[in-house]
Amino acid sequence: MSPTLIAALVLGGLVLLICIGFLNQAFERARLERARALAELQARINHCVSISYDMPGQFMSAELKTQLLQIEAALLERLIKLDGRNASHVDQLADARQQLDKGEPRIANAPLVITNEAAAQQAKQQLGDLLRLFEQARRDGLMDGPTFQRWSQLLNQHLLQTTLTLYQAMATAAMQVGKPRVAKLQYERAIAYLNKQPHPDSAGQLAVFRQLLANAEQTALRAELAPDNRSNSELGAGVEALEEDDEAWKKKSVYD
Repeated sequence: MSPTLIAALVLGGLVLLICIGFLNQAFERARLERARALAELQARINHCVSISYDMPGQFMSAELKTQLLQIEAALLERLIKLDGRNASHVDQLADARQQLDKGEPRIANAPLVITNEAAAQQAKQQLGDLLRLFEQARRDGLMDGPTFQRWSQLLNQHLLQTTLTLYQAMATAAMQVGKPRVAKLQYERAIAYLNKQPHPDSAGQLAVFRQLLANAEQTALRAELAPDNRSNSELGAGVEALEEDDEAWKKKSVYD
């Protein structure tokens, strides 16, 4: 065997090994990409279903339920194209389509009573998750621009109302336990929040909270002018004056 032939065989073997290596890398990249796409689709489907069932009842409607079912069905179709051997995906898609075919879906979501910051934060988190889900659906072509804009406006209104409901609940609770100054603070926070909002209906809500603020101020003033409170206030003022005189005397002694 001539040296030239041996060199050609060696070179051919090296080229073959390199090609096999490239093919293996390409196959591994494709496998990882497919696994990533499957995991991402499954996570989005689970997130969509979770939002559909966990969204507080005051925000859920038949139209929203239908929109979520449509997104779920579209994501399941993509998932089945990548992994058609999974029977559970096929069954889930059939169930989603069946609910859509029935027309108006049944809603069993319980409302969330917003009386504290924890409940308000929970509601805001769920509304924010829903808005991000719709943003992703729009980017993926599962929702057109006008539809997304309409939902975005509605969800932002829900977020606004959730914050105002919290301020109102905290103010009402303060008034019930005889703390009008605390209620006044909550109404002031609500007014400051509304002044930052671009919503067209903010003007009407501003008028309502300004009236509530005025009522709280009047209640606080009446409480302060009550005989018992006035005596306590005068006593406190007297003690404070004595403390100020004592402090002034100490300073004078030091400087003298």
